[in-house]
Amino acid sequence: LAMKVLAVVLLALGICMLPGHLGWSAAATVGGDAAFMDLPDGFGVTGDDDIPPEIIEIYSDDYEGDAFFFCLDRSWSMTLPAASGESKYAVMKREVVRALQGLTARSVVSVVFYNVDLDPLTYGDPPIKMEAGAKAQLISRIVGTPSSNGSCMFRGAEKLLRIALKTQNEFRTMIIVADGRTHCSNGDNTADGVFNRIIAKNVTRMPINTIYTGPMSGEDWTIGKPLLERLARATNGKFKIAK
Repeated sequence: LAMKVLAVVLLALGICMLPGHLGWSAAATVGGDAAFMDLPDGFGVTGDDDIPPEIIEIYSDDYEGDAFFFCLDRSWSMTLPAASGESKYAVMKREVVRALQGLTARSVVSVVFYNVDLDPLTYGDPPIKMEAGAKAQLISRIVGTPSSNGSCMFRGAEKLLRIALKTQNEFRTMIIVADGRTHCSNGDNTADGVFNRIIAKNVTRMPINTIYTGPMSGEDWTIGKPLLERLARATNGKFKIAK
């Protein structure tokens, strides 16, 4: 009987010593010895793999995004000289081109040049991925775009807001450059009317950044500039006066 009890005890001890009963499930045998396996750093941990937005500089201010929508004034008044003596139109195009040159293929871009037309001139519908060839072609088109007449800003903004729905990029942002009051044929030219139309179409709730290039007097200053400030404030964007 004693021998049977001893055999049972030894059998039980043998089972307990099997790998896995001593917490060796994460171990491997190397050269006859138990060695714990090294797991990759962060294994089993959910990290933040989101790609951060890119940053561009335009008129000495920084703007973040991965989908940029430029709403650019091509009215006759933009051909007047800026403080530097160069035309405001040339300065604006140079600022936009420089901003685009710093973008990578992580970002997409659409550009609208608005004037009096019902359907403003558009580059990037749907938005253009900033790969080298496409970027160079877009820059060439911007440089070659002539000035025009009229300044129907809300048509340009509305078109870009529709285009914005065609990208899945998360960090959308709009930049409006305007030389003063908006003037639309067969449209509401009041500040409240323009504001309400643009806000109603901004279903993606993107920031609308505004840049004023006009004079510091007259209706451009008393009506046009406050509208730009209001749009930026209502959408968590930036407003600035171009120097």
